[in-house]
Amino acid sequence: MIYELRLYSVAPGRMAEVHSRFADHLPVLFERHRVDCVGRWSALAGPDAPRFVYLLAYRDYAHREAVWAGFYQDADWWRIRAHTNAGHEMVERHDLYFLKPNAAWDALDGAPAQQSVGGLHELVQQQVAPGQAAAVNEFIKQSWLPRLREAGARVLGVFDMAAGSGMQKVVLLYAWPDAATWYAGQRRLDTDESLRAELAAQRRKLGTTLFQRGEVNLLEPAPGTMIRAGLGRHAD
Repeated sequence: MIYELRLYSVAPGRMAEVHSRFADHLPVLFERHRVDCVGRWSALAGPDAPRFVYLLAYRDYAHREAVWAGFYQDADWWRIRAHTNAGHEMVERHDLYFLKPNAAWDALDGAPAQQSVGGLHELVQQQVAPGQAAAVNEFIKQSWLPRLREAGARVLGVFDMAAGSGMQKVVLLYAWPDAATWYAGQRRLDTDESLRAELAAQRRKLGTTLFQRGEVNLLEPAPGTMIRAGLGRHAD
């Protein structure tokens, strides 16, 4: 299974129109062409805000190519696009990434796949130390994710970046009950003495830490959409 993460930088004042395109115009087209959109958000904070973020799921790359070949040949899409743009592009920049489920996600016990998850969501593109995939995965599974969950986060997804800018990344998607819990969770991680010691040990051994620079987007689920805990992993 592969995922496609799309981040759209939206023209000022047009986020509501982007949400309207996806909520009011595209569902019929997505159903017609079997586009499996498993999550839609707007970025409340992060680079290039305001951003519209959505996540798509496919069986494999061939499935992805077949889905979009049919979609872009559909005259209804071009009509909808012209109508909703209303003479001016709503989306100023597209960033696209292909993701593969990370083994740490598969091993994680979580909520039932179809359970709806609200709150404040956090998308992290986490740069990792080159050539350390096995150690990174072990750190995520044994150290990072347990601490996050203790801090109040629900882990929605853990992915390896298969294609996109700035390779050697993992992509992490969390849900927090609210902004106050997110803030308290960040403070807890920042002051965690055992985590500091673990990072110091990584620096002594590798000359760096396994987690390096990260790009964070704080997300609000799009109006009227439900984010499922399984993110389509158990869909046919």
